[in-house]
Amino acid sequence: MRKLTHRVLVGGTASGKKAVAASLCRRHDLLPLSMDSMKVYRGMDIGTDKPPRALIEELDWRLLDLVGHDERYSAGRWVGQAAELANQTEQSLLFAGGTPLYLRLLLRGIVPVPPGNAALEAELEALWEREGEAHFREQLAEVDPELEGRLFPGDKKRLVRGLEVHRLTGRPLSDWQREETVRPLEGQFLVVALRHEAPEHERRVRSRVSRMFDEGFLDEVTALLAHSPFGREAGQSIGYAEAQEVLAGRMTQEAAIERIAIRTRQLVRKQRMFLSSFPEIQWVDVRPGESEEDLAARVGECLCLD
Repeated sequence: MRKLTHRVLVGGTASGKKAVAASLCRRHDLLPLSMDSMKVYRGMDIGTDKPPRALIEELDWRLLDLVGHDERYSAGRWVGQAAELANQTEQSLLFAGGTPLYLRLLLRGIVPVPPGNAALEAELEALWEREGEAHFREQLAEVDPELEGRLFPGDKKRLVRGLEVHRLTGRPLSDWQREETVRPLEGQFLVVALRHEAPEHERRVRSRVSRMFDEGFLDEVTALLAHSPFGREAGQSIGYAEAQEVLAGRMTQEAAIERIAIRTRQLVRKQRMFLSSFPEIQWVDVRPGESEEDLAARVGECLCLD
């Protein structure tokens, strides 16, 4: 049996992954698979910087537009669909995206813990709102100090999930992760992360946010709301939460742009910290003024494509 090699391109939001991925897929006949937790939502195009429709069709870009903006979607569901696609195709793959959790599932595997319990989740959400994060962390630290210690401040989703799993199973989620993890795909993973100097990355973030509004972001959100309200995860995401505030008259567009830029910069820092925990990642520092083609060539060498 031939040894499979899976290639992955990651990096912070607005680091240029999409353009480099497109170049690599054209050069090397790769099938691009999105590794982004927000691009799974249909209609959420401008605010997630989804590839243009023509590019999606040209490259057959997969794992996009999987559910409606009013639906729920999980990391476990994504990794299952990714593994199914990978096992169905003979074409070499390029996973590309900015969701580090999805990368961890690919490299370290997924934990077969019980599905979420809606009633218990609602109870824990209420506890969070009533007592605050500090109290919630104290509760989690009593039953799963390992998990509590490695989760970033404000990571409500995973803090809630950790306490939920313990109450459902009597076992810490960190134990499940250590002892029960199953990798979804066999083979070797080659991973490259794009990195910019901080001032340049901030400039890219601000440019992206301004471009969103210039391209009709508020019209996009208006159309989605006319169809149905946002689901919790999609509705609280960066950009879409602020756009809804603007449309409701509770925030000015200028304030929204600033808030989105701040939240995006915070996300970029978290992404970089998370990615730094993977020793197998090869970092590619983007040179000032470097063309997309030259950058793609350097990334391709790291991915053993050239």
